[in-house]
Amino acid sequence: MVRPFLERIRGKSGVYVTTIAALSAPVLAPVLATAGTPRDGDAVILDPILLFAEREDGPVTGYVAQSSSTGGKTGTPILETAQTVHVAGRQETEDRGVETVTDVLGYMPGVFASNGAASQRFDYFSQRGFAVGPTGTLLDGLRSTTQQSFIRYQPFGLERVETLQGPASVLYGANSPGGVMNAISKRPTSELRREVGLSFGSFDKTEARLDVSGPLDAENTLRGRLVALRRDSGTQYDQVPDDTTYLAPSLTWAPSDDTSLTFLGSYSKDKIGPPRTFLPIQGTLLDNPNGDIARNTYLDGVGLENTNEQTNLGLEFSHRFTDVWSLEARARYTRNELMTRTFSGMSLASDMRSLNRTAYEFGIDGDVFASDINLRADWGQGRVTGTSVIGLSYRKTEEDYYLNYGSAADIDIYDPVHSAPFSATTPFASTDQTGEDIGIYAQSTITLDDRLVLDFGARQDWSDIDTDNRLTGTSTHQEDDAFTYRIGATWLAGNRLAPYASYSTSFQPVAGTDFYGNAYKPTEGKQAEIGIKYAPEGMDALFSAALYHLRQTNVQTADPDQPLNRIQTGEVTSRGLELSASANISPAFRLTASYSANDLEVTGSTDPVARGNRPTGSPEHLASLWGHYEVRQGPLQGASVGAGLRYVGETYADAANTITVPDFTLVDLALSYDFGARDPRFDGVGLQLRVSNLFDKEYYSGCSARSCTEGFERRVSAALTYQW
Repeated sequence: MVRPFLERIRGKSGVYVTTIAALSAPVLAPVLATAGTPRDGDAVILDPILLFAEREDGPVTGYVAQSSSTGGKTGTPILETAQTVHVAGRQETEDRGVETVTDVLGYMPGVFASNGAASQRFDYFSQRGFAVGPTGTLLDGLRSTTQQSFIRYQPFGLERVETLQGPASVLYGANSPGGVMNAISKRPTSELRREVGLSFGSFDKTEARLDVSGPLDAENTLRGRLVALRRDSGTQYDQVPDDTTYLAPSLTWAPSDDTSLTFLGSYSKDKIGPPRTFLPIQGTLLDNPNGDIARNTYLDGVGLENTNEQTNLGLEFSHRFTDVWSLEARARYTRNELMTRTFSGMSLASDMRSLNRTAYEFGIDGDVFASDINLRADWGQGRVTGTSVIGLSYRKTEEDYYLNYGSAADIDIYDPVHSAPFSATTPFASTDQTGEDIGIYAQSTITLDDRLVLDFGARQDWSDIDTDNRLTGTSTHQEDDAFTYRIGATWLAGNRLAPYASYSTSFQPVAGTDFYGNAYKPTEGKQAEIGIKYAPEGMDALFSAALYHLRQTNVQTADPDQPLNRIQTGEVTSRGLELSASANISPAFRLTASYSANDLEVTGSTDPVARGNRPTGSPEHLASLWGHYEVRQGPLQGASVGAGLRYVGETYADAANTITVPDFTLVDLALSYDFGARDPRFDGVGLQLRVSNLFDKEYYSGCSARSCTEGFERRVSAALTYQW
């Protein structure tokens, strides 16, 4: 791809490359001017001052994160970032006893985590009304997915889960306009820590955990960590497993304070359910003359192979040359193997009880190499200080995909029998796809008089996709390029109030060609956001409020002149309000809360039914509240209680907005006891009881015009841990 990449720079995109260079030049000029020995009257680069003890990829103190690596490349604190960033650290996820990343996202503002109970094979969610999908699911700042694969991360192996709301292409390349989720892996620690745990729970769940970390030499220059988990579990569907094996070794070599090299590895294999369970909408959300379908009715196959295997091998390197210049680089190889066999429900027969089904088998073998390298300058010139970054990202993917289908016996939705044989041998699709992405970027964060923080970022991306269709013997080649940017300003008031405004853009390639053979253009996202953040003096807390207007264009819609064609005149607009609060009220009391209102509308479409309506499956209102209190004295010393509420507003099941999916509120509870609080002999021994959906609320996590997906029923788990 190198030669085509250089040739394409000479074209229109060369103007954008020049823009990126121009953006960096005036900022780096003071750095270059002061790189030598200072003279009288010259500006002097000061020694760096540690403003926050918290590392961007390190532990969060309680529930309040000060910094984030997801919101920018310059290490700007969250308070000074002119876009909405949310962080859930390990303390919060442990207090809540989460089992999936979807559980984590359920308490984040503006994020709708919509997995159904039948399968937790992927971390599927939307931000600000837009499905994030594989492009916006990051691990340690790099995307690990191919065109069609999704990834499931193990929260026990994560230090934090972060979200950036709104367009993020200037940071990460091709992306959904809704934002990104970045999972930050646990890393080796300089102090020795060890943890083992055993838990039991609903649906015959048994789980064992191990986390061992610490120095490997006397000088503390070599540090290692091993995280492991094994779970054997069923689900609320008797026929569906949720088994996983997870292993994550990591190693850090830090010969000096200025240099470090970290290896991050992980392996997981999940035995899971089918992609979805088809429950007809007649008999669930809508009336059926035969009555309601019983809860937890399973209409797929039994004993079918559904596995997801993932391997990650990554390196992170950082080196500080001087007080000004530093280099950061990261790279990762990912291997993903997905096998799915399923009886997919199609439609109800005229008797309104026989479900027509089709057998499907599909497999994805994906390989991804992703990398990012940047040069950073921390500089100062009089009353102006800043951080500037210039970087290059490269990503290559290879994906082998096939889809077969076959006939399948109907199943009675009121009296299902799962003895039908499975056969899917007729090829429907078989492709070998290779993709390459190159991005160059520049970002500068400039602070004037310790008050005004300005953020400028620009990025140029080039993308090539080659697809070989093994069924037709044909090949296609698609090229896309896009220029994206972000500008923002934050005012740091003396009372720790920080009002801000920003404008950001995104792009996302659309695979394929139209009826006339023309390649589809990438969709484009544009967002204006204003807000205010508040970190009150004398209180460990962060409050934020944001208003945004987000528009996605080049959305596919039907061609009124050619029924077999799709044209890109569609548009979706998202407007909304997000409120959030995180606080360590005291050493014993921690709290997080959020509320989101999202006005999502199809503002451009050739379909008069959809135009002016809300897209399906997207709630207008989301709210959450979680608090955790530790008893530190008295007869209950060592006991802790945590409780939370999650509210999801109404959604629509059809484009005409005539079928409403009811809203629901779920209550979660966590009780724990620290045995060492009263008896030092049991120091490090803890017991936790977690109940999700405490009152066993029946609800649908999502519905289409033909089917519904059940939500999770009450789940109970008890865990015994020992830390030393």
